[in-house]
Amino acid sequence: MNENELDKEVKMSFKAKVAIFLLATLITLTGFNLIASSSALDIMKVGKKAGYEIIVNVLAEERQPVDPT
Repeated sequence: MNENELDKEVKMSFKAKVAIFLLATLITLTGFNLIASSSALDIMKVGKKAGYEIIVNVLAEERQPVDPT
């Protein structure tokens, strides 16, 4: 095999590179969705809601009028 034949084997078209990249991205996203189960996402939602409730409570305490007596 001479050098010209080796160059022809190694070169890939731009379309092939894009196709490989898209396939790898799809596999990665699918794998992540399988790892992050719905129960884990529910836990994250509950934590976020609790965080919002804490912020609201702190802001509500700051806005209550002070009794001058």
